[in-house]
Amino acid sequence: MTTTDLVWDDSASLAIPEIDDEHRTLYRVYNIIRHSLEREDGAIDLKGVCAELLSFTRDHFAREEALMAAHGYPGLEAHRKLHATFLQQIEDISTFVRTGAEPDDYLARFLVLGFIGKWIKMHTLVVDGSSASGCGCTSERMGQADGQPASACAFSPSR
Repeated sequence: MTTTDLVWDDSASLAIPEIDDEHRTLYRVYNIIRHSLEREDGAIDLKGVCAELLSFTRDHFAREEALMAAHGYPGLEAHRKLHATFLQQIEDISTFVRTGAEPDDYLARFLVLGFIGKWIKMHTLVVDGSSASGCGCTSERMGQADGQPASACAFSPSR
């Protein structure tokens, strides 16, 4: 198999440390599954990974949506719908793995890897990136409560 690790770089950053850290975690999950494909024994609890990914993603989306709501992001409802679609896809993959995949099932790991890789790139680089550039945050609405300048908000139009 000739896949490569997902590598975090500054082009993926939203300049929100908590959200960026969570996106880095998603990259690590992808890389863990990818590395399991290179080992014949699988050596990964794919069912556990999918369950954790689903739980983590629910929490992550809730934090993103709360941040968007706090900063008056005008595309929040559309973003929530995208999140719901992503969650349904993760739930479908998790159900597939939970009900049919053996722990060392190469095909299941390969399918999960392909889905997660595309989903992570779409979520972190396209969906969140475009949302960050389209938010109508202003320094008056954001204030300086978090000690960060308004330009540091990923959902600021100056980004």
